[in-house]
Amino acid sequence: MKKFYITTAIYYVNDNPHIGSISEAISADVIARYKRLQNFDVFFSTGTDEHSQKIENRASNEGINPKVFVDRESLKWRKIFDKFHITYDRFIRTSDNDHTEVVRDFFSKMYEKGDIYLGKYEGWYCVRDETFLKDSDLVNGKCPYCGGDVQRISEDNYFFRLSKYEEPLLRYYEEHRDFLRPESRYNEVINVIKSGLQDISVSRKSFKFGINVPLDEEHVVYVWFDALLNYITSIGFLRDKEKFGHYWPADLHVIGKDITRFHGIIWPAMLMSYGLLLPIEIFAHGFWNLEGARMSKSTGNVVNPEDFVSRFSEISSIDYDVSIDVLRYYLSREINFGFDGDFKIETFFGRYNSDLANDFGNLINRTISMLHKYRGGIVPETLGKDEEVVDFVESKKNSYFVQMDEYNLSGGLDCAWDIVHYFNNYIQVKEPWKLGENKEKLDEVLYNLIEGIRILALMMNPFMPTTTRRVLEYLHCESSTFDGLKWGVIKSGIGIEKFSPIFPRLDKDKVEGRNLAGLKNGAEQEGQLKAKITYEDFDKIDLRVAKVVKAEKIDQSDKLIKLTLSLEGEERVIIAGIGKQYSPEALIGKKIIIIANLEPRKLMGVESNGMLLAASNEQELSVLTVDKDIQEGSSIH
Repeated sequence: MKKFYITTAIYYVNDNPHIGSISEAISADVIARYKRLQNFDVFFSTGTDEHSQKIENRASNEGINPKVFVDRESLKWRKIFDKFHITYDRFIRTSDNDHTEVVRDFFSKMYEKGDIYLGKYEGWYCVRDETFLKDSDLVNGKCPYCGGDVQRISEDNYFFRLSKYEEPLLRYYEEHRDFLRPESRYNEVINVIKSGLQDISVSRKSFKFGINVPLDEEHVVYVWFDALLNYITSIGFLRDKEKFGHYWPADLHVIGKDITRFHGIIWPAMLMSYGLLLPIEIFAHGFWNLEGARMSKSTGNVVNPEDFVSRFSEISSIDYDVSIDVLRYYLSREINFGFDGDFKIETFFGRYNSDLANDFGNLINRTISMLHKYRGGIVPETLGKDEEVVDFVESKKNSYFVQMDEYNLSGGLDCAWDIVHYFNNYIQVKEPWKLGENKEKLDEVLYNLIEGIRILALMMNPFMPTTTRRVLEYLHCESSTFDGLKWGVIKSGIGIEKFSPIFPRLDKDKVEGRNLAGLKNGAEQEGQLKAKITYEDFDKIDLRVAKVVKAEKIDQSDKLIKLTLSLEGEERVIIAGIGKQYSPEALIGKKIIIIANLEPRKLMGVESNGMLLAASNEQELSVLTVDKDIQEGSSIH
């Protein structure tokens, strides 16, 4: 049996699970279930990341031992994964004893090889992201990733000779175009490697909660070096050579796009140093926004998945497990895996009513009702196959496999929904209610509908395991593998009982005004008016007309544009995040409005001296311009 080893990134116990974090685990679970249905020997690993300075600080603030703290917090993640039907084979914790052995062994072997050496680190460190930063990385003196405070540190550290692996990494990437996907992330990492790699710190000395460096107990291993090794610990590295030899290399690492460089550069370099094979593929997914705004714990702009499902279950009158399936479906269908998405209550209910209640649910309800009305609930015999029906289903099944093998989860669901739409239309065309005199034709239509529903349930099983398992049980069919996707499996003569609609349609007035997402009210929500300011506050803002004389894309960014402006005889540069809506050429010559007296800010290493004004809604963004030929540099009053 062919193996398939899939992992998620491991999750900081310092954070609480929200829709954005659970979506990664759900996507990985969909892929793992899909591979099991294809008869792969699947091993699925996930877990929690527990060693760091911020964990030690949190535990200290609560007056408890750090291990007690991580035991409690890790359990939260495991419980929600179990509740959301995440079928992991190992829930690894970086505080596990076997992981400590692996980290110490890896560190020692790399040191013996000369790839780790003692040095001194002087620079910036973000405790929140556990990240070393250069001066050029900072934005207004803050961490460029989380916006939080940074510390200036000077301490003895052990360093990994990452620079030694610059050329080997570049060669590997050029020879393995599918090593990192999607393509934008591949290009990002290639550009970073080509710009030159520097040796990196792999130990810390200023805190104690972590794995001690084996050759120097005063140091603890840097959290990222520690965390990345979870992928080999999970499958028995050091302790179970046969298991490790069977499952390694990993077939797929599923990660967030924000940690691409750790996984795409440091991790493969570590494996090269030790002498292990590199993973087959790394897939970096995008992030979920919430109602058009970035998810942020600090503003309360997040969705607690357990609370959301509980509220939805109450409103829809469907049980909790099926409600979880609805959320799993929405997160898988709404965006193309790998890209950013926007979680909206309106689109969630739209998907529920349109896709699940009207399309799939209605197909099931109508078919079972007609089976009972015309055949007493007994699956009829049919004289042969309707080749047109079978050929259509077969073509969509083949497309489904193509999409799913590429990890295009929404594309896979699109193929399934083509079949749903086909059979709903099939009912309208064949009009079974008019076939009373034509027994053979009516039997054929009813059989095709029942068999189509069975095949659909099996195709949708990775996404909606509880719902589809129930449908298959109603049809007296098993859902163990995709071997059952061949046409004609359902047996004639079996009785199918009537059952309540799985997805009852929801009236709009039943859900309006419900705070399903648990969002904070007030100015923190996108689109609402902010708090009033005084005229004195407004008078501090210097708004000016500026002419764009030059515009160019910023390397390694798909949305930042560098604008050179003419402003009252002065040339200045600003950076604007409008690259997805405007090409550089389209901006040249425009007279725009800028805030001219903002303090300078570095973005992607370029200093920006001001900010342009733009209006946006959920679909579009428009740069504000003047409607007459006003002299550049003119004030806006």
